[in-house]
Amino acid sequence: MRSAAQQAIESVRECGLQMSARAQALRTAVPKVRMDAADRARTLELCDQLSAVAGEVASGVAGLDAVNADSSDEVREVLRTLSTLEAEVMQVLAAFTSLVDSLEQAAERDEANESAYSLVIDAAAGMLNSFETAKSASEALRAKLGGRG
Repeated sequence: MRSAAQQAIESVRECGLQMSARAQALRTAVPKVRMDAADRARTLELCDQLSAVAGEVASGVAGLDAVNADSSDEVREVLRTLSTLEAEVMQVLAAFTSLVDSLEQAAERDEANESAYSLVIDAAAGMLNSFETAKSASEALRAKLGGRG
């Protein structure tokens, strides 16, 4: 159970690191691509949200590093914390949906806008993959806890 808890913690930590890295990459690239001013502002706002949530994830998982996760109660506490962090991640990732839709429509109207769409959708896809890995690790830990009890 302990190794499953450590795997879940590491997966959520990696998800947070991915979010932080993608936010920084987007901040750097956004000024270089053609993009509607409102979409640019929304993208940069989402980058700020990504960075904030990534910081919360880093802080949250750092608090779990000392947990042994040997008892069911400790594992439940780890799962509660990871679930809270995952919900925050999911919320900011969901916010990308309307941005991606807007950028897709802009790219359909004018091919010159395709680079902005590609940039954002690639970042979103990478973060979503990392989130799915973290979610799967947490679900595996939850399943082990259920099988133990």
